[in-house]
Amino acid sequence: MPTPPLRPLALAVLLGCAALGTARADDALQLAPSDDLLQHLPADAQALEPLFIRAERISGQPDIEVQASGRVELRKHSVVLKADHVHDDLVSADVLASGNVRMLSNGNLYTGPSLALNLDTETGRMPSVDYFFASTGGHGHAEHVRFLGQQHVQADSADYTTCTASPVDWVLQATHLDLDFADNTGTARDGRVRFKGVTILPLPYASFPLTDARKSGLLPPTIGLDSRNGFEYAQPYYWNIAPNYDATLTPRLLLRRGFMGSAELRWLQPSYAGSTLLDYMPDDRSAGNQQRWAAVLQQAGSLAPRVSYGLNLQRVSDNNWWQDFGQVNPVIAGNRTLPQQGQLTWNQSNGYLQLSFNRWQTLQSTVSPIAVPYNIQPQIDGQWSGAAAAGVHWRLATAAARFTNSTPGLLSGDRVYLDPSVSRPFLAPQGFITPRLTLHATRYRTDTPMADGSEDAAVVVPSLSLDSGLVFERRTALLGHAITQTLEPRLFYLYTPYRSQQNLPNFDSAPLDLNLASIYTDNLFSGNDRIADASDVTAGATTRLLDARNGAEYARVTLAQRVLLREQRVTLTGAPVPAGLNDTFALASIALSPQWNATAGVDYNLRGSQLVQGQAGAQWHPGAFRTLSVNYQIQSATATQIALKYVNTAWQWRLTPRWYAVGQANYSLQDKQLNNGLFGFEYDGGCWVARFVVQRSALTVASTATRVLFQLELTGLSRLGINPLSALEQNIPGYQLLNQPTSPPSRYANYE
Repeated sequence: MPTPPLRPLALAVLLGCAALGTARADDALQLAPSDDLLQHLPADAQALEPLFIRAERISGQPDIEVQASGRVELRKHSVVLKADHVHDDLVSADVLASGNVRMLSNGNLYTGPSLALNLDTETGRMPSVDYFFASTGGHGHAEHVRFLGQQHVQADSADYTTCTASPVDWVLQATHLDLDFADNTGTARDGRVRFKGVTILPLPYASFPLTDARKSGLLPPTIGLDSRNGFEYAQPYYWNIAPNYDATLTPRLLLRRGFMGSAELRWLQPSYAGSTLLDYMPDDRSAGNQQRWAAVLQQAGSLAPRVSYGLNLQRVSDNNWWQDFGQVNPVIAGNRTLPQQGQLTWNQSNGYLQLSFNRWQTLQSTVSPIAVPYNIQPQIDGQWSGAAAAGVHWRLATAAARFTNSTPGLLSGDRVYLDPSVSRPFLAPQGFITPRLTLHATRYRTDTPMADGSEDAAVVVPSLSLDSGLVFERRTALLGHAITQTLEPRLFYLYTPYRSQQNLPNFDSAPLDLNLASIYTDNLFSGNDRIADASDVTAGATTRLLDARNGAEYARVTLAQRVLLREQRVTLTGAPVPAGLNDTFALASIALSPQWNATAGVDYNLRGSQLVQGQAGAQWHPGAFRTLSVNYQIQSATATQIALKYVNTAWQWRLTPRWYAVGQANYSLQDKQLNNGLFGFEYDGGCWVARFVVQRSALTVASTATRVLFQLELTGLSRLGINPLSALEQNIPGYQLLNQPTSPPSRYANYE
């Protein structure tokens, strides 16, 4: 075929470049570089879409027909066609191709002996077809394929798999297969899934999404085995109600208990989003034929540009739900304190004002009772901060709340507190000094008399602190790397006069956790009901190893000693703390390479020669799918905390190119028993993954629950069985998913 049509195109390109050059000189137009190509032509450009034909021999009539033979290539924006012989009717746009036909459409490849196709509508037919779909990486064969448009294909006597080895390990076979890529819908009739030559899932009719996008239809069933519930079968149905609404309905059979229905509804709007879950069992045979249920409602949104709200309501029918159905509801799980929370927040430029309520449903057990937290309903609190003249910073926190608790002996009542503070930081590259003055004023009104017989009390506690530190640096080398080492001594003084608080209720005060912030703090307790009297000095030092080039931190070590200059009379137990040496703190972290890191922390009481609490942990990640973590935790028994001593380990480890070990174990060294754990293996078959996991959970000191989780994942099709992935991701730090899904490739990734 002659090539004059290319000449005007080349001329237009040259004229366009000249015009752009002129425009660039006038700064009126500039080129923006982009690596993206249009996946689909705009509608107004399709009518002008050029057609290119190349072959060893070309004949025909201009604007009527073209006959081409010998390594023929026909190209449009959306279609590439290769064959031995091609006849193109230029009037009707009908193309007949024969001999080694290869057609690429939107990245999908179809090969066969012949093809009839209309280039304008991209409709046609092809016998004895081998196909490959770029979006899924799947391929197969069909006796006959019909093209119903640019993104719609029907196949008869078809099969589909993502396996590349021969023989294939799994295949989906169907008498009729309908694939609508525009609607993301695949439909199979009279189908079956065969694995290793055995039919594992009959599919008389199945509708499925072609990508990870949402699509209404039956989801793969889940099958499990539980020591408390026996055999379990669940068949979820996904309902894509609208682009911003969806639901999942799951009938479930628990062999030892009976039928349970579960429903989840999710919604998304411009100003709010939320979800609700409901599990209902009308008749539990293992619990005296009682009704059992669980409900969750969660929503967050905004009412105005600076006004937001949130709801988190969780409730179950009885105290034993966490033991019997901890695996059913992913939100409630095995939790024993279920919140009913809500808040309305007005965010301001320098703070916020919030109205909230916080109730709890506590699931008690006579064998292992737990403390009942206080309900807070309602509460209004706010916090503001800013800068004043002469570099002075100010902060104001205040709250008014009602606290209730059904536990005998605990007080219920109202509390109002006001907590203003002012500070004047003096900052310099070589150090800092920050004096701070705080006033904590609290008023109580209780429903029943306090320890001194009154129902109304107030306390005002001032506090003065002086925080100071220096920073020294030196250049050195470590393992051949240029290092900056710092030495950062710090001295913190705190003075708080004694105010009697032993008769006041304690709604929310507790010991502080071990961290850097709790070492240098204005109050030794969290919450607002106990303000420790103090005349303390805390002296410490931190040294850090930093990469001299980019400042990355390789290691940090902190040592600090708290000294009480006088007796501390305000405590959580009522017993005073003598003056003298008190807690010694040591914190350390190290990460000399991306492959491993370690942390440790110790709080040791010199006066009592007692380790208050300590922890140490390390994580090793030498390569992909190889991670190992170990954590040790110890806590001594005191008047405010129970004794703990346990080791937690977790791992995912590639044993061979196919086999992977996964697991987690929490072992109590004090009780000499396994608290909870999971152990299993994963097998990567290339186009499929099998996961087998046994999970053990301690319900009480004397009782446990065991679940067997098995899943077969057919890559690019579905996951069959009961899903262990959430358990693996929650319990194994750094867990990596085998056959991690990726975004669909561009149509040009498979372009000839």
